[in-house]
Amino acid sequence: MGSATPSESVDSELRCSICLDIFICPSTLSCGHSFCLQCLEAAWETASSFSCPQCRATFPVRPQLRRNVALANLAEQLRVGDGMAATIACDNCSGGQTPAVKTCLRCEMSYCATHLQPHVENPRLRDHVLVAPIANLEERRCRQHRQELILYCEQDESPVCTVCTIAGEHRGHEVIQVENAQQTKQEAFRLEMTVREKKKTTAESRIQQLKGVYKRVQESLRGAKARIRREFGRRREQLTREEKREALEHVDEEGCSVLSRIQADIARYESRARGLEQEINQLLAALAVQDPLSFLQDPLHESLRRSSVSQETQDDPAPVSHGLNLAKVISVGGVQIKLLPFLVTPLTSRGLP
Repeated sequence: MGSATPSESVDSELRCSICLDIFICPSTLSCGHSFCLQCLEAAWETASSFSCPQCRATFPVRPQLRRNVALANLAEQLRVGDGMAATIACDNCSGGQTPAVKTCLRCEMSYCATHLQPHVENPRLRDHVLVAPIANLEERRCRQHRQELILYCEQDESPVCTVCTIAGEHRGHEVIQVENAQQTKQEAFRLEMTVREKKKTTAESRIQQLKGVYKRVQESLRGAKARIRREFGRRREQLTREEKREALEHVDEEGCSVLSRIQADIARYESRARGLEQEINQLLAALAVQDPLSFLQDPLHESLRRSSVSQETQDDPAPVSHGLNLAKVISVGGVQIKLLPFLVTPLTSRGLP
């Protein structure tokens, strides 16, 4: 099969792959493919996502469609050119500008309404076969024998001339008149059309069913999403209450532990303070003695020496951490409550360790 001519390639590039016709208001997508704007909007009308009908490239949001001016101008030029090419001029009119309305297969000429009158009014020309204007009558002749193609070879399924069946490649083949072949083919086409109409009706019915299913699925999805949001909200509220309760329990436990340590320290320091107060009173009493000998013989001196040695070897009670371990207290199930930063700052600012 031969390659397409440049004009055929240009023609194919200026046709929409959806409607297969020359572009009408073409719009180009970011992937580079172009379509009629209306065809693209119709294709996306019921689509859940937006993609190129040709290469299937997807777009996160619906592209804003704009008219491709350059492509639209080229398509319009092609459309005008096709219209001019399709116009067949009358063979009898000078200048070749008057369009023909009929072509006579017997005369092998095309006529305008004026020059067609003899074929309509002259009884001798009424047996001439008039058809819609034909641009190339040569296509009605056998290329090999230059005879009119009036027969149809059923074996090769092609129009042939009389010479083809006598001395040509179709000799001995079953042939019928082209009119009979047309009737047979038309009947086959009618059957095919009936079959396709039934399939089309089935397809359209299926489309309506699927649209109904699509709508129901959309509604079901919306309902499912709403239920999930409500359930997650309820669960989140429940978890928040549980986290709060557990956090308070942790605070109570840690707080009781810290308070117990503080009370133990207080008891130790109170005992130490009472001992020191007793020693201070003894020293005050000794200082009040006026007699030197009595002062020097006071047993307090020996008691003070032993107390000094004892104080050198005895340290103050070890300090106990009185701060709350908030990271441990606030942590519930491995999740840090968002209030931790707000709780740490005020406690630290108060000078607590």
